[in-house]
Amino acid sequence: MTGALTAAAGATALGLGAAAPASARGLTVRTPATRTPATRTLGPQDWMAALPDSTALQRMTIPGTHDSGARLGGLYVACQNTSIAEQLDSGIRFLDVRCRVTGGSFAIHHAAFFQNLMFGDVLVACAAFLAAHPSETVLMRVKQEYSTESDATFRAVFDDYLDHRGWRPLFRIADTLPTLGQARGRVVLLADNAGLPGLRYGDGGVFDIQDDYNTEPFAKRGRIEDQFRKAVQQPGKLFVNYTSTAAYMPPRWNSDRLNPQVHAFVDGAELAGRTGLGIVPMDFPNTRSGLVASLIRHN
Repeated sequence: MTGALTAAAGATALGLGAAAPASARGLTVRTPATRTPATRTLGPQDWMAALPDSTALQRMTIPGTHDSGARLGGLYVACQNTSIAEQLDSGIRFLDVRCRVTGGSFAIHHAAFFQNLMFGDVLVACAAFLAAHPSETVLMRVKQEYSTESDATFRAVFDDYLDHRGWRPLFRIADTLPTLGQARGRVVLLADNAGLPGLRYGDGGVFDIQDDYNTEPFAKRGRIEDQFRKAVQQPGKLFVNYTSTAAYMPPRWNSDRLNPQVHAFVDGAELAGRTGLGIVPMDFPNTRSGLVASLIRHN
């Protein structure tokens, strides 16, 4: 494969690129400059098309998934119940990808649990989606999971994907955040491994991250809301606000409690008309109807 279009063809051949149609319900995306409705109503597959090329990623609200490939392993392991392709079709634009080094490739893991998914499968899904929807971008956190290979070894495997397997054209790899226009049609690498090239995920000069994954749901709700307030009151960094927690109960049970609360807060008076809420990675976002759409409307 030599790029996104070729990869999309490969996705069709492998049966990995196509997904069930997204909801027909449209989204009216408001431009940050005027806060008036855009000239056309867009679906969740193309919502970034309404935003100017000059839009800074720091001033966007970007729905995401936590542990994006974690669908298998049982109640205490699964964090999602939709495929990568289905997530992208639903409006998700941030992926949290956990890679175990094995046999010269990256296997997608959640802790010890292999997710019957390889890094190449994730890239096929992203390439197919972006080829069909070139107005969009995907931000991808990549980290090592359930392997302890050196940073140099992790980098060597990643470089093999880029250069020997033909995936370099898909990525936007730089040490600064692009504008939306610079990122369209590409996967923006957020490197959560010291060996990887590109922007350092977690760099305190660029990111402000709330990821209190062992906080019980009552306290977690407050931390989520405080991070939204911080994003509004102190713009400049790219805020990341994980709504997920594994404390006390399985991820699905916690998300069943927290996702409606997050939805209500996002739709509430305090955030009315606000943009730039940052990246919002979630567990099981599809189980709360309208949650992703509500986040998208804060652009």
